[in-house]
Amino acid sequence: MKSVTKKLQFVIVAAFLLSATTVMSNIGFGEGSIEVNTVDDLIGAWNYTVENVDYQYSTGVLLITKEEGKYNVQVQLSAGNITGEEIEVNDNNISFAVYIEGQKVSVSLIADGDKIKGESSSSEGVYKIEGTKVMPE
Repeated sequence: MKSVTKKLQFVIVAAFLLSATTVMSNIGFGEGSIEVNTVDDLIGAWNYTVENVDYQYSTGVLLITKEEGKYNVQVQLSAGNITGEEIEVNDNNISFAVYIEGQKVSVSLIADGDKIKGESSSSEGVYKIEGTKVMPE
């Protein structure tokens, strides 16, 4: 049992490190690059958790960027990345949709400094989301 737990911990740490590396490689400076604006609380990388969902979807990194005035959302999971669609932003509120296993999941979040919270909803129910900003600090 200990070896399974250690392997699971290793996989989680490795997935986090890979996600952080991906986030860092996506942030650039110069023309045509992604804006990192510390005035905009939404922009950045957020470690998040979702309550009462399947393990593979319960934690991840939410990457919110702004390119040429347009917001982009990418949900980074250990199993791969999911691109957000139907993105709407109003001040520190963001809503978007992702498709998980063919099912539409609507997400609505509010950023407040280095914290983000809200909910996701699908035909299976409504789930609380909380997160903490990891980039930029």
